Amino acid sequence: MQPANNSKTEPAKFRFKNLGPIEEAELELGGLTIIAGRNNTGKTYMVYSLYGYLKTWRELRPYKLADTLIDNALGPVSLTVEELARIVLAEGRASWKVDREMLSKERAQVIRELNRRYSREALADVFNSSQDTFESASIEAEPSKFPGKHTFSLEVGSGTSISMEFDGSEIVLSYRYNLSDADLAVEQLRLAGLIPSFYLFFLVRSIPELGYIPFIFPAERFGISLFYKELDISKNRLVDLLQKMGDDKTRESLSPFDLIESSTGRYALPIKDNINFTRDLPNIQKERSDFYKDKLFDYVKNIMEGYYKSSDDEVRFISKARKQRSFNIPLHIASSSARGLSDLYFFLRHVATRNHLLFIDEPESHLDTANQVQFARLLARLVQSGAKVLVTTHSDYIVKEVNNLIMLSRSFDNKSKLVKKLKYDKDDFIDPGIVRAYVAERNSLTPCKIDQFGIDFPVFDKAIDDINRVSNELASRVIVEG
Repeated sequence: MQPANNSKTEPAKFRFKNLGPIEEAELELGGLTIIAGRNNTGKTYMVYSLYGYLKTWRELRPYKLADTLIDNALGPVSLTVEELARIVLAEGRASWKVDREMLSKERAQVIRELNRRYSREALADVFNSSQDTFESASIEAEPSKFPGKHTFSLEVGSGTSISMEFDGSEIVLSYRYNLSDADLAVEQLRLAGLIPSFYLFFLVRSIPELGYIPFIFPAERFGISLFYKELDISKNRLVDLLQKMGDDKTRESLSPFDLIESSTGRYALPIKDNINFTRDLPNIQKERSDFYKDKLFDYVKNIMEGYYKSSDDEVRFISKARKQRSFNIPLHIASSSARGLSDLYFFLRHVATRNHLLFIDEPESHLDTANQVQFARLLARLVQSGAKVLVTTHSDYIVKEVNNLIMLSRSFDNKSKLVKKLKYDKDDFIDPGIVRAYVAERNSLTPCKIDQFGIDFPVFDKAIDDINRVSNELASRVIVEG
């Protein structure tokens, strides 16, 4: 069960420093965030590091910081955690006065320590690289002021839950447990142990972005469907070789470190996670996503004119383009576009929740221009449904269609007739207020202007203007010579 988190606050900003080509950059996530830019400008570095931050901060465990960060660990409350636990068990709740400034200060202290630990202890591992490569690199969450109201609750066992609520002037701590099964002395010790760490979770989860579940489709997704079976074969071969080391003669000639080095690849965390997702498809198909009834996966079916099925042995692509030309083939011999969208199809059908932050690296890869336009409409439906999406792209077509969808969010005369005439659906729109857009350039990120007409992306406009200028000049010379 997902923890409950109900807070209204401004979005956090993430700051990147000395990360690949990026010297310093700041990113604020919207419902839809688009990063464009030329090759080798740091887009993938930022996406991978942000994905890693959101994926691993829970593994850094805020409760491990309780002893080192906040002496009291409960703001200005004067009671000990033992006394609080006793009161909560006796009365069901306890409350104490606190203000936003105090909560903002304590949360900032926790986040600074999480930032430091991630940058020093986990960032290099996300890229599966040496610590030296990322010695001076960092990613930091920079939260805004603590929200005026915030509630966080968590199930900690069967029939047992703990919650904290801030209403603007005080915190209320509540604890629910099974009275018939409880040993009060044991329960008091348990609650006293929970309170400091839960308070730190309460502080951290007041940042909505840290409550989202990251899921990534890296650019390498096109090859994963081809080689993940080979990875499993290599893993099995490694096990066989290690077993052979039981023989004294073999042991003398084989080193387990040599075997591991020669039998496994060096993959960044996003790629490893995507491989594991593909491996687990037979089990994933047993579930239904939050968007199952919305049929968002039908966008992938329409783009590919086909759908996917997974068994224990393989993933298959079933094309329904034309009845007389339909086919059912293993995914590894299907087109690159079919391979690239297969995981998205399974994700939308079986996994996606409204609490996901979806990273998509270059969604336009291997899609023709018409399908890039359709993909932009899928992005609109995803963010309307409550998910967050971050996209890196080189596609002017995706951006132009996003701009069309932004304009469709406006009210104007005879809108329904125009929507029908232009072959849009009434739900094909994007609120410009939830869009953030950036150009990766000059070792940083440049925010793009967004208004009722859409996103101003100069990186595309300049390239298009340049090629049009060259074409016009050449065409004028051809006309003269003709």
